[in-house]
Amino acid sequence: MLTASLAVVFVLCTGVLAGVLVAVDRAVVPMLLRLPRQTWSEVHRLLDPGFDPLMPTVNKVALATGLGLAFLAPSPAARAAFATALAGVVGVALVSELANVRMNRRIDAWAEAGEIPDGWATLRARWARANRWRTASAVLAFGVALYACWLAWA
Repeated sequence: MLTASLAVVFVLCTGVLAGVLVAVDRAVVPMLLRLPRQTWSEVHRLLDPGFDPLMPTVNKVALATGLGLAFLAPSPAARAAFATALAGVVGVALVSELANVRMNRRIDAWAEAGEIPDGWATLRARWARANRWRTASAVLAFGVALYACWLAWA
């Protein structure tokens, strides 16, 4: 019962991560890439509170439940699949913390100061690339989590 409950939470969390990041990648990023310098900075800054602290919390819950499933799943194949899905969640966390969050802080500082440096377009492109990596990682995690559930209970 515990393992099945963990699996439900894990699939829900990886599904939320994948869904939100796909929506950001397909809708928000293209919109941001079309905005002029000052508007881009302001809109980017306004979006952040809508995702934080919810998304980091979802990611942490996915990490915890995925770790449990990597040890508690009923078969070696299911444990391996849950561990692979967990690696995808770790990828989301690493890219988020090491790339996107750090860039978000720089962008917020620019917006507060009202001065956006000349290299802003390069940072914007780097942010979009990093977001694409974490989106791919989240989609992988969700897909493999579903497969792991099939292996465990089919």
